[in-house]
Amino acid sequence: MNGPLGRRLNKLEEIWGRNDEGSDVDMSLEKMGTSRAAMLVDFGSLTAFRNWLAARIAATNHQAGVRQTTSSNYRQWQGDGAVSEKWDAIFERQEALQNEHP
Repeated sequence: MNGPLGRRLNKLEEIWGRNDEGSDVDMSLEKMGTSRAAMLVDFGSLTAFRNWLAARIAATNHQAGVRQTTSSNYRQWQGDGAVSEKWDAIFERQEALQNEHP
């Protein structure tokens, strides 16, 4: 998983393993106008969210003509299209804000 959110999700899994709060990821989600609870309601688990995020990154890279080097980047997320659209909008809004204020 690439990018800051991927690194934070990896860290969150480590933290959850130690029964910690995972406050960095919670703060990142809060800045995007959502929460871990909302993510879990929509996806059911952190693993399902990670799979969706990996599929989103792979689709974005494919559209940009970036060649993937590992098959794990081609994981497919099988889920509700409305949930995917909702979270795409959340990420697109956050990316637009980051591009406005680098």
